[in-house]
Amino acid sequence: MRLSKVVALGAISALLASQADARALLETEHEGTRIQSESNFHVSAHHGMIDDLTSDFESWKQKFGKEYDTAEEELRRMAIYAENAVFVKTHNVEHDDGKHGHWLALNHLADLTREEFSHMLGYDASLREEKRPLTDSSTWEYANVDAPSEKDWVDEGAVTHVKNQGQCGSCWAFSTTGSVEGINYIKTGKLVSVSEEELVSCSSTGGNAGCSGGLMDNALKWIVGNRGIDSEEDWPYDAEEGRCGWIAKHFKKAVKIDGFTDVPQNDEDALEKAVAMQPVSVAIEADHRSFQLYGGGVYDADDCGTSLDHGVLVVGYGFDENSEGHKHFWKVKNSWGDGWGEDGFIRIAKGGHGPAGQCGVASEPVYATKNDGDSAELPSVWDEIKSFAADIKNKVAKNGREGGEMNARDERANIATA
Repeated sequence: MRLSKVVALGAISALLASQADARALLETEHEGTRIQSESNFHVSAHHGMIDDLTSDFESWKQKFGKEYDTAEEELRRMAIYAENAVFVKTHNVEHDDGKHGHWLALNHLADLTREEFSHMLGYDASLREEKRPLTDSSTWEYANVDAPSEKDWVDEGAVTHVKNQGQCGSCWAFSTTGSVEGINYIKTGKLVSVSEEELVSCSSTGGNAGCSGGLMDNALKWIVGNRGIDSEEDWPYDAEEGRCGWIAKHFKKAVKIDGFTDVPQNDEDALEKAVAMQPVSVAIEADHRSFQLYGGGVYDADDCGTSLDHGVLVVGYGFDENSEGHKHFWKVKNSWGDGWGEDGFIRIAKGGHGPAGQCGVASEPVYATKNDGDSAELPSVWDEIKSFAADIKNKVAKNGREGGEMNARDERANIATA
């Protein structure tokens, strides 16, 4: 569906009526253009500007395969796109002036509102069932690691393809699988992509909430208790919480881990030592439009704090002497597809932002642990059958308790009304 020039004018009119900064920028960018916002939002604009916007929007839609069901929805998305285009333009002009180390792009998220974008931020610390113990930095297993100046687990083959969580708050699951995939490769030499869908659909018994959020610690604990996790090929991702496949959960375990360890908190030196040894799951604050529309460079935002809301995977670190701003960086794998950022990755400023680091990257790091190869004794089929039976028994008992409570309530209600 291609928007007419009249419809495009309407979209810009509605947008500029509520966006003074956009109006000012467009007036500056297009000499001779006069934009007014009256009670009925009339706009008089240069036809070249409209042609450029509609052409850019159509090209963007084709690039990312965007389709909308109605003209009204397309109009709404175009208005959001136009607002984001102004934001990107403003930021990138400042980047060219040396004010930012990163630049922005109109990626596949450019037609999402802030509320819609927030649905992709599913790290939820409130789901932690017990207080996170502090790791002793002096006795921690990687305390004496002599970290190299640079590290990239992508180049070393320990990182799977960039995945896409879609409109589901399952970032925690993708961060978790990245940690599991990394340590499995390091210990076995096999890069196996494991199932986020299994975690989304099954780990609610471990404290997670599917597309409504979760924690990497909870997910790792669940994998240990489940004695492994299925492969992505066998249990592909659906971007929604589905039925937990009991047979697959109990009998298809492509990768196993033996535990998980927290990195000493608020310590980027400790995080560097951990990342030198393996990919590490971290939580960051990502609820910023500059993060949503990140295009490349070293992300160094003054307003990015420690209100952790997004789970990602640190896969390396390095130094960019050509960066316009911060030069040391963490290389981070995201779960928004390879059309976002630098082929699905972001470089976050390393050092210089207090103990927690940029966007709180060093606040709560955790990584999976695994014995050498698969030397640990694997559960027998009989063990799995017993575990399977125990799950059934617990489910029946839970349903019985819930049913009993409902019957008791009903009986009390009947007595009260007799």
